[in-house]
Amino acid sequence: MASKRSGAVRNGQRSIRDILAEKARPANALERLVHRAAERSSLTSQLQAVVSPMLAPHCRVASIEGDQMTVHVANASWGTRLRMELPAVERALRVLGDFAGVERIRIRAG
Repeated sequence: MASKRSGAVRNGQRSIRDILAEKARPANALERLVHRAAERSSLTSQLQAVVSPMLAPHCRVASIEGDQMTVHVANASWGTRLRMELPAVERALRVLGDFAGVERIRIRAG
């Protein structure tokens, strides 16, 4: 006999936990792409909140892989401005849960 926590179907019914877990998983490539885009947009908004208002519209989070975050900036000039702000930006990001594992920030212009 399967327990309620095992995720087994009993009498044709599934647990609420199983249904919610299934809903949380992207079912196809488009859903995964939309989910990643929304996640990246959220990360970018958080980054833009901690950089100077003049710099914010010119930078966005491209990816976080392992302990490295890649930030894309509009051009080399904005990259230089971001590099000057990095010590304060890194301190501000460390307190945000989404950036807790980030140890290095790579800046890419273009």
